[in-house]
Amino acid sequence: MATRTVEMVGEHRLEQVFLTVEDHIGILTLHNPPVNAASGTVQEEIIMLCDYINHDDDIWVCIMHSDLKTFCVGVDIKRFKKSIDDKDVTNTQEVYYDGALALYELRVPLICAVHGHCLGGGLCYPAGADITIAVKGTVFGAPESKLSVVGGSGHLARILPPQIQRDMCYCGTFITAEELTKYGGVTKVVDTLDELMPAAMDKAREICKRGPLVLRYLKACMNAQEDFQMKRKNDLEVTYTRYMARHKDFNEGVTAFLEKREPQYTGE
Repeated sequence: MATRTVEMVGEHRLEQVFLTVEDHIGILTLHNPPVNAASGTVQEEIIMLCDYINHDDDIWVCIMHSDLKTFCVGVDIKRFKKSIDDKDVTNTQEVYYDGALALYELRVPLICAVHGHCLGGGLCYPAGADITIAVKGTVFGAPESKLSVVGGSGHLARILPPQIQRDMCYCGTFITAEELTKYGGVTKVVDTLDELMPAAMDKAREICKRGPLVLRYLKACMNAQEDFQMKRKNDLEVTYTRYMARHKDFNEGVTAFLEKREPQYTGE
């Protein structure tokens, strides 16, 4: 079956997230140089493409990966700082959560193929996936607390035990793919980047053998049984970020990150 490339969704020409379809496998490629920050465009195109996939009966399973040196470093902090200055911070966070929710609610199984760094908002993608395959040494982390941002508390609950999740969220610490495998947050680890997409494609082809209908119904059933309540958890983080944004410490955390210095918090 020929490979087809989706260049436009409706009247929108894709800029930072791309879709190709091969043998019933949709391949979502993150491409926002240099490090795949989760920009507003990335989030909006993820939402558009998830809707496209949900209405394309030729796509039975989906893979998300990056063609850059790293998977995704999370929200574009410069854009996030501007949203603080414009007093529009929660709108920025809501858009990014909408993209993560769209991936979690995708009607077909989602495989995340991860390498390099997978941080902050970028961690929402594999945390909401059905299967994650990662390169040995890939770093996962939720550094939001270092910026005085309320984030990571909901998505990490799906892939980590409670106390490990809390340690990561409170301290902003990182974890490797090998460690995450022990907790069930990563399905398989491959040794090199060259092995990553072949492993993801092999898994996608195996899944496709089951046919599209049972896959859709199985995913709907498992998501319902899981009762993950991602939207409720996202809404909670947005609410508490709104509270946090009233304080000087919030602006200090993000500013210190951009200035590459330690933040000076006062509790105000």
